[in-house]
Amino acid sequence: MKAILMLLVLVIAGSCTNSMNEKIAYGSNEKAGQYVDVNGIKIYCEIYGEGEPLLLLHGNGGSIVVFEKQIPELSKHFKVIAVDSRAQGKSSDSEDEISYALMGSDMNELIDQLKLERVAILGWSDGGNIGLELAYAHPEKVTKLITIGANYSWEDFSAASDSVQMDPHDPLYEKVSPMMLKYRAAYKVISPDIKKKLNDLMEKYPNFTKEQLHEIQVPVLVVSGDHDLIKLEHTLALFNSLPHAQLFVVPRASHMVPAEQPELINSEVVRFITTPYRDLGRYYFTEIGR
Repeated sequence: MKAILMLLVLVIAGSCTNSMNEKIAYGSNEKAGQYVDVNGIKIYCEIYGEGEPLLLLHGNGGSIVVFEKQIPELSKHFKVIAVDSRAQGKSSDSEDEISYALMGSDMNELIDQLKLERVAILGWSDGGNIGLELAYAHPEKVTKLITIGANYSWEDFSAASDSVQMDPHDPLYEKVSPMMLKYRAAYKVISPDIKKKLNDLMEKYPNFTKEQLHEIQVPVLVVSGDHDLIKLEHTLALFNSLPHAQLFVVPRASHMVPAEQPELINSEVVRFITTPYRDLGRYYFTEIGR
């Protein structure tokens, strides 16, 4: 009898382990996915977890899959809504020119359709640009914004390329390459017409002025890798132009920082969203002891 009970325990334990180890196909998860009609197109999104809504917005030519290292952890703390931006992933497109303002309008409609009222936003690369547009045009919809590797202007934002070649066996290279392979696979299936629209997007937009950025009252965490393809000076200008912002430059990181250092990024996202925001005086310490 004891042997039978022990066998049952082992079978149940093995079943639970297999279930825990089963990988979720983010970006193609029928259990979590749905299409939402916005602005005359269908936006695909997947929802995970419970709590405060957190919108995840990917970069140019990508899809939900780029956040595969964020969703499992962040969904423990928030109701994560991972989105395929228009014309990318599983989302459809219209005849309209693609701009960050239009995609910000898509997200505004999505928030209404999902009855979310207000959301926090984590946007990587182009996703950060979309987040800035939404925070500017619809601040009532955004509680907090985290941008990673975002640019506020299409002019003079890209850092000069270098000749450094990563060793394919470098642990960092090996850590990032699986996600990059998925990113490239997603980009390959995009039609030539859409690819042109996405390229035109980066060559014409965004076009925020520093004065417009100063109008954004939403608290923003500006994140960049110290070796990001976005110029550090550009990132600093974005940070300095936002009235309520914090800056986080991640050491030993490129534009791929969400894949390179997911634990660090995830912990900072949780901290920023769950901690009440306050502006910090540059010289407040001079008041101490007076």
